[in-house]
Order: sequence, then structure tokens, then C-alpha cells
Amino acid sequence: MENPLLTASEEPFAVGISDFASFNDRVIRNENGAILLCREGTAEATVDQYDGTIRPDTLVLLLPGTLIRIFDRTDDFRMEYCTFTEDLFIEIAGRFDHAFFRILKENPLFDLPETMVEGMRYWFQIVGYTYRDKDNLFRNIIIRNRLQNLFLEAYDKMQRFSTQFRQHRDNEISTRQSELRRRFIALVKAHCTHERSVSFYADKLYISTRYLAAIVRITTNESVKSIIDRAVILEIKNLLQSTDLSVQEIAYELHFPDQSYLGRYFKKHTGQSPSAFRNSRK
Repeated sequence: MENPLLTASEEPFAVGISDFASFNDRVIRNENGAILLCREGTAEATVDQYDGTIRPDTLVLLLPGTLIRIFDRTDDFRMEYCTFTEDLFIEIAGRFDHAFFRILKENPLFDLPETMVEGMRYWFQIVGYTYRDKDNLFRNIIIRNRLQNLFLEAYDKMQRFSTQFRQHRDNEISTRQSELRRRFIALVKAHCTHERSVSFYADKLYISTRYLAAIVRITTNESVKSIIDRAVILEIKNLLQSTDLSVQEIAYELHFPDQSYLGRYFKKHTGQSPSAFRNSRK
């Protein structure tokens, strides 16, 4: 089954509607950026470290390089999507400050307020029209501007209507504890394929392991190790599902001592062996 969020080599973006059956309970790294709008049905989703429910009029924002898992889809589940290359995303991102995309990344699933639903549906209609208008000389410029406008709309509505967003912005973002938590999560995403020790991340942040544990517990109600392990398990699942690498090769790729060690680690956290997990997804 084809991943609907892929773009053709000659196209910087694509628009459509899909049931996302190819994502069914799989961990997929989305190399493109994407904007998704649920039209029917429900599903559960994990986007990097964030979990949530997708329901009608839930907006999903995926930045390039995001790991996503969609599961427990209902039979009528459908989402509209606009996917775009990393190069196109960089053109858009260059016009915003870093904090803008950091906050969007930390709020990848957003239930639209009623005042935004009609506008978002209309946005998908006009961006779909642009996608189909292949002979338009200014097609790529138009889509870039429409994507930029969409990000501005999403940011505005998240600030005005999301209680979680406002609390996050007003009570946490400016604190040292929140900044350390954010940097820790970013470090885990960047290094979890080869570093799993708590001390590595504490050293990178120039704090003690004890202080890191306390900060993470206060700001996430989780342990440092559980966040690292969850990120590693997502990486293993992605490699088991999206590549033909052997378990031994995956162990080497992710810097495990050997295949047996990886197998024990994976089974401890999932209840399945890597081979059983791979076979269950075929």
C-alpha cells in the first residue's frame, strides 16, 4: 500500500484524501512536511513523543522528519492531506522565528475551533485546485504562499483557542525547567539511534543526571529512561517495518551490542520479539 504523504520527484507538493490504511499500526518516518484534516471517523495517533485522538476536524501538522503512528482506525476514517517537500518547507520556515515551529511541533494534533473549520475546509479546496492546475506558471509560488498562510492561521488559532497551548505558552515556555525539557526531547530525537544512557543527555545539557531526572519528572510526569526508550522503540519499529534489514543489521545500525541484546530490549518494552513484530505487520 502506497504512502499518500510521498511526493513525486518532479512535484514539490501533493494534495488528496486517504484512509491512511498504509499507516495502520506502523511507525513511519515522514520525510516531507504535511498538513492533515480529519473529515470522517476516528483514530489514535503518536507523533514523535506526543499521543492523541484524531476525530473529525482535528488538524495534524507534521514537520519533516517526524515519526508518526496511526492505529485503531475506524472503517470510515478519512483525512484530507497536503504534503510538501523539505525544500519547500525550508522556504516557508525561513520567514518565521524558531519558537513558532517549536510550538507547532509540540502541538501536532489540534482540534479546530468551530470558527476555523469552514476556513480550513475551504483552504483544502483551493489548494487542491492549485494542485490540479498543472499548467499554472506560478503554481509553486502560489502553493508556497498558501502554505505560509495556513501556518499563520494555525498559529493564531492555537494561541486564541487552545487552553493547553495558552498554559504551555504562559506558564512553561519561559521557565528554565521547560527549556531544559525541550532541549532534552530534541537531543533524544537527534541521538537516540546511538545513545541510550541518561548520563549522555545530562552531559549534553551540562547538568547532573539527578537534576535531569527531576526536571523531566516535574515537566512530563515520566522518567528520563522511559522517554529515551520510547524513542528508541519507535526507531526499531520503523526499521523493522520500512526496511529489509535483518535484526542483526538493525542492532548494528542502532549501536546495540548484538542481536540478542536488541531482542531482549525490544521484547521488554513491547512484549514481542522483533521478528514476531515484523511478521505481524506483513
